[in-house]
Amino acid sequence: RADRCMGPGCSKPASQCQIDHSVAWTDGGETSVTNTAPLCQGHHTVRHHGGWVITHLDDGSLEWVSPHGRRYVVAPERHLPTFYPNAA
Repeated sequence: RADRCMGPGCSKPASQCQIDHSVAWTDGGETSVTNTAPLCQGHHTVRHHGGWVITHLDDGSLEWVSPHGRRYVVAPERHLPTFYPNAA
């Protein structure tokens, strides 16, 4: 769904990124599209060691909040698919 790093202002291709778990697997986070996002090495480092807070939003976007309280929303290029059960 994301063809690039989902860090604010980044255009690094997702194929050159690391997959980041918002809730770490060791803390019970699952490996799913609602808990993972591609981040380049720089944004991955800032996310874990720079005081930023990242939240997955319902539409598949990531909300980044800086240590100073500035808010950035990064949307993926494609929206998450919506599946509807078949009417029986």
